[in-house]
Amino acid sequence: FFAFRQKNTDDFFRGGQRIPWFVAGCSIFATMLSSLTFIAIPAKAFMTDWTFIVINIGIVLITPFVVAYVLPFFRHIDATSAYEYLEKRFNVTARLFGSASFILFQIGRMAVVMFLTALPLAAITPLSVVQCILIMGIISIVYCTMGGLEAVVWTDTIQTFVLLGGALLSYIIIIRSLDGGFGDFLSIAANNGKFNMVNWDFTASSYTTAAIWVVVLGGIGQNLVPYISDMAVVQRYMSVSDEKRAAKGIWTNAIMVIPATLIFFGLGAALFVFYQAHPEKLDPTLQNDAIFPLFIARELPIGIAGLVVAGVFSAAQSTLSTSMNSTSTAFVTDFIRRFNEGLSERTYLQIARGTTVSFGVLGTMVAILLALSDIKSLWDVFMAILGLLGSSMCGLFMLGMYTRRANGMGAVTGAITGAIGLYLVKAYTPMHFLLYTIVGIGICFVVGYVASLLVGGKQNQLEGLTVYTLNREK
Repeated sequence: FFAFRQKNTDDFFRGGQRIPWFVAGCSIFATMLSSLTFIAIPAKAFMTDWTFIVINIGIVLITPFVVAYVLPFFRHIDATSAYEYLEKRFNVTARLFGSASFILFQIGRMAVVMFLTALPLAAITPLSVVQCILIMGIISIVYCTMGGLEAVVWTDTIQTFVLLGGALLSYIIIIRSLDGGFGDFLSIAANNGKFNMVNWDFTASSYTTAAIWVVVLGGIGQNLVPYISDMAVVQRYMSVSDEKRAAKGIWTNAIMVIPATLIFFGLGAALFVFYQAHPEKLDPTLQNDAIFPLFIARELPIGIAGLVVAGVFSAAQSTLSTSMNSTSTAFVTDFIRRFNEGLSERTYLQIARGTTVSFGVLGTMVAILLALSDIKSLWDVFMAILGLLGSSMCGLFMLGMYTRRANGMGAVTGAITGAIGLYLVKAYTPMHFLLYTIVGIGICFVVGYVASLLVGGKQNQLEGLTVYTLNREK
């Protein structure tokens, strides 16, 4: 349907800014909730408790900040790519560095999501791992290439309700299977500490644990990265007609996170209660992350099981389609259009479709390679290195938005130092992984600011590009 509305790259990359705010919000939600989350959160709650629920609540905490102090920057410059801001604020090197890092990471993310999603799907369907990968990859490539961002966000919205519906149905079926119903669920889960949400540890070594302050800081840091520096999320800010509607979209996502979080963490606790009541049904040879797929395959009625499997596929495809469209957007905007301004709009649109196919095929091929080979340890290292750049990129954007003195040379120095510093922290300290993001942002920001002061140099025009000059405009 949306293929007939694609006249230029603005239609393809931003939906002609015709996207309803509710649909943009659902798309942000679906993008952030991958199939790995769909399977991993119930498994985590099954094994431990609700300590990590605070991470998701961090989305609600940062939303007022994002709406007031992040969204206006991208709307002000009318960005197609988030990294256009980095060139206007710093220099073209910062823009290309950010865009290239994003593209590489998203190709890797596509492969990892397809591969790891295919493993449980292959266990609960007649399909092989490679067949599951091909189904997810090919379908996503087709509708992304034909319909552009509009097809992606509207499909995301449908998939949101499919995946939430599948999880909620599973939760209800478990509760109904218990002799005492919901009351039994609450009492057994509470008696086993499944609803514990706070670890009140403030000792000197608490930075190595999931203490409340670690989880809160980690949740804020992990949620700042996508909302400030992830092209896939920023693209949704620009797909609606004005800033007010974009703000409504961001709030829609924040509100949807609350019931979704309760459903997934509640599902994990419910699975614990179910298998405690029926220990003979638990397969001790399965990995912990397979607990929800095991339940789907063996306990759900056939029609309901199909719906939940569709939910897993939906969660995967919402992530894949976003990655395909946003990598194409970044590549065409930051590399092709930036250095070839004289091409026709029709040519840019053809290149956009071609790169969407290319990046989608590349991600699918890498996923199949992971499934067929034994290079997973090397792949883990590659993804870890790219992951280190995520917090640095967030630090880079914050450096531009919240300082006047930062310049291009200092900013790039800060981003590289942030990635290296975070690697050293991960490799040589016992710090809890939830703090990694906030540490990476902090190193990039501080080093980038100090380096800017030391090297000096000509400052770019700052009007509308920092929180100080943006406020004066208003």
